[in-house]
Amino acid sequence: GFIFVRGSIPDAETLLGFIEGLYKTFGYYLVFFGAILEGMFLIGLYVPGSATVLLGASLSKTGVVQYPIVLILATLGLLISYSINYLLGKYGWYHVLARLGLNKGLDIAKDKLEKHQTKTIFLGYFHPGSASFLSTAAGVLSIPFKKFFLLSLLSQLFWSLLWGSLAYVFGTTLVELFLKYFGFVVVGLVGIWLLRKRLRK
Repeated sequence: GFIFVRGSIPDAETLLGFIEGLYKTFGYYLVFFGAILEGMFLIGLYVPGSATVLLGASLSKTGVVQYPIVLILATLGLLISYSINYLLGKYGWYHVLARLGLNKGLDIAKDKLEKHQTKTIFLGYFHPGSASFLSTAAGVLSIPFKKFFLLSLLSQLFWSLLWGSLAYVFGTTLVELFLKYFGFVVVGLVGIWLLRKRLRK
């Protein structure tokens, strides 16, 4: 079971104050490098980059960081990672992944890109996870870089504006709720992970 010692776990207000202080000092660095790591193929699966970006957008309502700068840095960071994925795909990264048995997702992304490039990139960029597959697959298919970059820029700007605006509108309310019920969130996520693992078997 879980044992909570009274007074050992800070409340939501204390945690929020700590996060605000952290973003006041390192906020733009967290957003920029968090976005880069989140958009990197495979690496993004293990790095909560989206959380750092959305936190930045949420906290911008309090004035800790500036919303336009957060939006620009997040978009720029993701575009850098997608460009790296493209180059890795174009210059042999795909063959390494194939040998490791990790090419299934890339094959799906390649198939979709071959049929509808613009539509696939636009819809697929709704989340950095799927965008990392698509940007790598774009390199494997040798889609002209200028075309790839332009589609990536326009698509990512749209999704950054959408998700960033939602985070900004709700401000710190969602952050406070998340921190307040953090324990339940963790237990829920672990439960979902165990259920998915069992269903796969």
